[in-house]
Amino acid sequence: MRELVSRILLGLFSANELGFNAVAAILMIIEACLSHIVILKVKYTEIDWSTYMQQVECYVNKGIMNYTEIGGDTGPIVYPAGHLFLYRILYFLTSSGRNIRLAQHLFQAFYLFNVFMVFRILQKTMRIPPIVLFLVTVTGYRIHSIFMLRLFNDPLAMMLFYVAMDRFLDRKWLVGCVFYSVAVSIKMNVLLFAPALFFTLILNNTFQHTLGYLAVCGLIQLYVGGIFLFHDWKSYIQRSFDLGRVFMFKWTVNWRFLPEELFLDKRFHIALLVGHITVLGLFAYYMWFRRLNGLPASLHIRVFQGIHTRTGPLETYYAFCTANLIGIAFSRSLHYQFYSWYFHQLPFLLFCDYPEVDSISKIPWKQFFWKVPLLLAIELCWNVYPSTWWSSALLHVCHIIIFWHLISTRPQLPMDFVSKHTKDTIRRNQEMMKETLEEYSNVVPSRDFEIYDSEEEAERAFAEQNIREKEREKTEELLQKTRKEPKEVKTRDQLDQEFERYYDEETKTLREDYKVYVRRDCSDDGEMQIADLLPNIDRSKLKIPERVQAIYMRALMIQEMVESDSQSGSECGSAVVSESESENQEVSTETDESDECTEVDDSENESLISEESEDENVSEISGMKSSSEGIKKKKKRNSGSSVEAEDDDEQEEEESKEENSGKGEEEGSKGREEVKEEEEETSEKQIKQELNHSSIPTGDFQKISENTNGIRRRVRFVSQEKLLV
Repeated sequence: MRELVSRILLGLFSANELGFNAVAAILMIIEACLSHIVILKVKYTEIDWSTYMQQVECYVNKGIMNYTEIGGDTGPIVYPAGHLFLYRILYFLTSSGRNIRLAQHLFQAFYLFNVFMVFRILQKTMRIPPIVLFLVTVTGYRIHSIFMLRLFNDPLAMMLFYVAMDRFLDRKWLVGCVFYSVAVSIKMNVLLFAPALFFTLILNNTFQHTLGYLAVCGLIQLYVGGIFLFHDWKSYIQRSFDLGRVFMFKWTVNWRFLPEELFLDKRFHIALLVGHITVLGLFAYYMWFRRLNGLPASLHIRVFQGIHTRTGPLETYYAFCTANLIGIAFSRSLHYQFYSWYFHQLPFLLFCDYPEVDSISKIPWKQFFWKVPLLLAIELCWNVYPSTWWSSALLHVCHIIIFWHLISTRPQLPMDFVSKHTKDTIRRNQEMMKETLEEYSNVVPSRDFEIYDSEEEAERAFAEQNIREKEREKTEELLQKTRKEPKEVKTRDQLDQEFERYYDEETKTLREDYKVYVRRDCSDDGEMQIADLLPNIDRSKLKIPERVQAIYMRALMIQEMVESDSQSGSECGSAVVSESESENQEVSTETDESDECTEVDDSENESLISEESEDENVSEISGMKSSSEGIKKKKKRNSGSSVEAEDDDEQEEEESKEENSGKGEEEGSKGREEVKEEEEETSEKQIKQELNHSSIPTGDFQKISENTNGIRRRVRFVSQEKLLV
């Protein structure tokens, strides 16, 4: 239970995305229910709604185009044409403004959308803990009244501004400028954000793009007010953007402690304007864009070096909010509906310096002890009606405290404004360096650095070093170009391995075509047959495929290559190709036994082969004579090596050696003559033709076991060998 409580507290009091989204979703549901209860339970108060409807009727029903003649019960229109067009839509939706309850529900939807956009903006800054969102919503008693009980145009203008702000934070500058200009066309107070918008566009875009975005803002104003500008442009500008407008003293919220004469004095108005510009300039110079080392350094890099930058969501929103706060603090007069200008921005300004919290012990409780009462005090000042001297004075005190907090927590270095991910990376690197220092007593490996007496000597040494490096690179390139790759000479083992791979590939395809090649048991009539096939009635079916002939001929060619590369003084037994010369006695005896078994099989099939050989053509026998001699030579050598291994019968061993040596010399001379003739006369095409025209006598086809080594893994034709013998 204690662990669950600690997790909930940590999720509420630390800047985290999961907790922020959860709290925001809960508050949206609460706000939907609360605003509906306000509409049902709290009585509607008529202030400016009827005046707005009368102004729309002057334009729609009466067709008045002169802006000075458009007005209502509370006075003439003092807003740009966007206000007139927006309430014209509401005029038709609410039955000429008579359906007040429907208008309240429409403003309820506007309020919920406004809260949603504020949550999106605060989420992108990732500095506000989820608990602060309660101060943005449920504590705003006056805000609920402004939206749903008064139906003012101020919150609608701010709603469009927050949409534009959300687009600016996503770097959608064109869309953001469109919404910003539309918000200005509803009410002029949105111009308080203009300085921050101007510098943000310059730092994040080229000068051409910045001028284009500003031109879009101006064109929208001309489009919205074009119908009135063409009729009487002076009256439209005078009414919609009247900077010399005089406010009534009884409605002021911020200057009630001053005498009315001083409140209406133009010198006081000029002093407020000068103070506004001065404080705005100081904040822009020293407080904005600290991650980029301040606005002056950023502008210098942008103007003189042409380097674009990204101001980031936190710093961009910080600049916009401080510019708006300065404008409100030095305003000539604040009315109650003006509270919507900065209510949703105050929690951000107070908690934008919120530290990173990863445990309950690091929660800054002291900040909540004075920041929350400060926000409640501001709420109190805006809820005192009519305003008094102490409520106005308290409001200014609260503004001063906010300015003091912003200045005192000003980031001293660009490092203070980096993201949480960057800080975590830097902290991990610092911990790693600390561990390395403790383990090796040095972070950087020791190295003797050269010391130079002057900068010129150091530059000369560096230049010489660069020249030497370039020369070394050139020499390496020349060596690589002139270097010749040695010709690859294949050894006996490589040839054996090459044939083994070739043999495995070919036999694999043969296995797919012929699952079983030979079956040694006989049928009832004594004739041998192939497994899984009918008895051998048609002997043409037993003809060996051309692929088997190619394997056999390739084995003979490799055998001749190996024999020609071997030394002339080597013994007769060394010509036998094996995969490993270091085979033990057991392997040799096994191979001898296998050779003896094949001889027994050959003798058993001698009768069948002799009968088949009588029917074959003599020309076919002569065509395969050269290839059979190589097999005969190989067989005799193998038989000679196997006989030498026998220890029991010495006399038979000597006789076999004499016979094999005599036959080996005769066959060796014949083999060399045939090799010379093949090198001079034959080619690849002739070999193919010879293979195609030659036919092997039909007989029993035996596949050598895959466990044999080297060149001895080849196809042997029992019938052919016996026939030639």
